Amino acid sequence: MTLILRDIQNAAARIRPYVLWTPTLRRTLGRGRELFLKAESLQATGAFKLRGAFNLMLQLPPNTPGVVAHSSGNHAQAVARAARVLGIHAVIVMPSDAPALKLARTRADGAEVIIVGPDSSERAQRAAELAAERGLFEVPPYNHLGIAAGQGTAALELLEDVGLLDLFYAPISGGGLMAGCATAVAELSPKTTIVGVEPEDADDARRSLAAGQRLSVPPPTTIADGLRVRTLGELTWPIIRDRVHRIETVSDEEMLRAMSYALNELRLVLEPSGACALALALREGRGRCGVILSGGNVAPDLLRGLVTR
Repeated sequence: MTLILRDIQNAAARIRPYVLWTPTLRRTLGRGRELFLKAESLQATGAFKLRGAFNLMLQLPPNTPGVVAHSSGNHAQAVARAARVLGIHAVIVMPSDAPALKLARTRADGAEVIIVGPDSSERAQRAAELAAERGLFEVPPYNHLGIAAGQGTAALELLEDVGLLDLFYAPISGGGLMAGCATAVAELSPKTTIVGVEPEDADDARRSLAAGQRLSVPPPTTIADGLRVRTLGELTWPIIRDRVHRIETVSDEEMLRAMSYALNELRLVLEPSGACALALALREGRGRCGVILSGGNVAPDLLRGLVTR
């Protein structure tokens, strides 16, 4: 099982009434660099996750009693919002260290929230248990081809807006966003170098690509709460292995600097996860660089610190 371009194009048509075609900002830097920045932080729930949630939930089996999902925040908000719009009951399993803003917004959309420990494996297990106990349809954060196809529509829009690219950057955690985007970019801009970006202490994808097999890392402590997944999904891994050219890491400090750049130069608020790909593009980008700014749900105290940096 894998993704093809037609899956992503079908997803784009399916979710068109429900998600924003986010703007692409252009910035010209020194050394002939052009950045084309896809502002997914401007989605209704502040992140790209809405794309995959709607794509999968619009294809639920008839008479589904509800959905269950697990997430530290952005996927939780996306599933809760899609469920409210589509009139579906949603149960969301969130970690005890989930950002307060993301927790509040998930509840505000009417989802039933269940809190577990901080490790991603714990919330995944509890979600699976709830699916079995209540007959709920599980909407995974990344390990589903329907989710990945929906997320890949971000790259589809980017390429339609700006054309061919030399480099494409996107954050990588469980792999849903990158699996979908890499499929679209590989087909529509085949000479583009596809680069995944992750935090230094959440570098399971970088290690996996180097080893040629899916590896995991200890629980990360990075400030990028949306990128703390410890291993790639079983379904997203082979797509990433075959289509992503390289994976690099950035430090928490680099993400903070990229957030500051976005705030001051782009007038955009990004969370650390959302600034991850931008951090690497600012460090090494050359030629025409497409960059996914994946989310903007930043904690207020962190945002206040950025203003005074």
